[in-house]
Amino acid sequence: MSLSRRILRQVLLVAGGASLLFGILFLALYRDQLERERAATSEQVNRLLRVALENAMLKRDVPGLRDIVHQLGQQPGIAGVMILSPHGEVRFASADGQLGRTFPELTAETRPGVTVSRFVDGNGRGDVLRSVNPVPNQLPCIGCHGPIDLHPINGILVVDYEAKTIRHAAYRSAALFSAAGIAVLGLTLWSVWGLLRRRVIAPLGRLDAAANALAAGNLATRAPVGEADEIGRLAASFNGMAARLAEQIGRSEKQQHYLQQLLDGLPDGVRVIRQSDFRVLAANRAYCRQLGVTPEQVLGAACHRSSHGREVPCAPTMVICPVHELQRDGQAVKCRHHHRAADGRELPVEVHAVRLQHEGEALIVESIIDLSLAVRHSQEQRLSELGLLAAGIAHEIHNPLGSMRLAVDGLLRGLRNGQADPQRLAGYLEMMSVEIDRCTGITQRLLLLSRLPQQIPQVVDLNRAIGDTVSLLDFDARSHGIVQHLALDAAKPRVLADDSDLRMLVLNLVQNAHHAMPRGGELTVRTLGGETEAVLEVIDGGCGIPDEAVGRIFDPFYSRRADGEGGTGLGLTICKSIVERYGGRIEVASREGVGTTFRVILPVAKVGA
Repeated sequence: MSLSRRILRQVLLVAGGASLLFGILFLALYRDQLERERAATSEQVNRLLRVALENAMLKRDVPGLRDIVHQLGQQPGIAGVMILSPHGEVRFASADGQLGRTFPELTAETRPGVTVSRFVDGNGRGDVLRSVNPVPNQLPCIGCHGPIDLHPINGILVVDYEAKTIRHAAYRSAALFSAAGIAVLGLTLWSVWGLLRRRVIAPLGRLDAAANALAAGNLATRAPVGEADEIGRLAASFNGMAARLAEQIGRSEKQQHYLQQLLDGLPDGVRVIRQSDFRVLAANRAYCRQLGVTPEQVLGAACHRSSHGREVPCAPTMVICPVHELQRDGQAVKCRHHHRAADGRELPVEVHAVRLQHEGEALIVESIIDLSLAVRHSQEQRLSELGLLAAGIAHEIHNPLGSMRLAVDGLLRGLRNGQADPQRLAGYLEMMSVEIDRCTGITQRLLLLSRLPQQIPQVVDLNRAIGDTVSLLDFDARSHGIVQHLALDAAKPRVLADDSDLRMLVLNLVQNAHHAMPRGGELTVRTLGGETEAVLEVIDGGCGIPDEAVGRIFDPFYSRRADGEGGTGLGLTICKSIVERYGGRIEVASREGVGTTFRVILPVAKVGA
């Protein structure tokens, strides 16, 4: 209900209630006043009547007394007249039916010289105003009524006046008073209501409209300032408050925008979590990009729902939860998680978190590094891996170059000494041609391995990519006492991929096998063709992988080499990334102390592709 209706209703209730109360009080007082005036009038009439009756009784004029009573009962406004004996028996009455009746209750209440008037039931005549007048005993009456001390009252004069005339007069006066009061009340209400609407309701309505517009976000809204009264000053104060609020909000939005720009400029994902309810209060563009979501999907959501796809908080006994672990301001923690992206893929991340206090709330600020970015093999990473082949490649090229150098020296000596034998010259040249082809093959294989991946996959001969890559590791294998075996399917399986990617895949798997056999052993690389899938198996007789580590070997930066050297922890992660890129899968089977088999399954290229 609006304020105007509440005020109008309240004014009507109060004014109406007050008018009704005053009307009732006035009616009661007016009626009482009429009763007292009628009682006083009746008392005067009774005195006159009593004098006439006393004279009639002194003269013993009983018929005259009866006639007086009868005539008096016929007067307008008089309902009846009775004269009672001191014992209450009716001796004279204006109505013959009253003669002989007794009213002992009237004699019990009478005192000599005291008149009593009150409203009573008139026995079918309605209410009447009954005036009871005791007639005292006097000296002239002693002869008939006896001594005054024994008989103080000679009789009782009872006069009943009609009450309806009194009430009609009272009600008429009350009605006139009420009508006048209602008219005055209506005029007063109309004046008050007009004043309230003009000076209170309308200004407050405009102020309410301005407040609603301001609450809806229209910071330019201002309330009109009217009279220089309390409401006018309130409107001026409201406008000042609105101006300050707009200024503060504008400043806050600028600061928030600035902070968001700072967060969005960071390369790693950042989010701010309220510790009390796990809600994400802020997140940068990098975090949203990591999960493939929009800021609207992140802000306000629970942290475990946003990054782990869980409806309930993560169990602190299963993972290191920064929200649970950090209990002091300034405390920091570092952990690794697997976040779940919007498309369902798992994202390995490293989380650096710290606890801060802001405006009485504990906040957890997380910096989230996407570890999968580190395994996107760039050309620099490829060259870094190729650097491990430097010694073997140098040895493979050094030997043919040394042979060619000896042949060249022999030819030069023969030419200088004039002993150039054509047959011998042809032998040297043929040997040099073979060695040149050998060097060219090595460099060609190295170039194929280091070539940048093509944007469009191509049909690749799996056997050739494997043979070329394994041959580059021959020197490394011999230097570690490792015998390499190739068991390539004669059907020459072909897959749809990138040649350099496949060579890098084989390189990493074979190098891992070498690392698993620091004391030497046998390595077998095998291919198997099928109608829909081609299989590559790398089988070593090394130390094997512990059961508890099998599930983690594809995680970024996880390294546990059997030769004791520190690895980058990226080799197998790169292998998995390459295989999944071309729609395949990689499996591992290992027995500790026996050896390990890596099995790569790739879709076969369609015929005619």
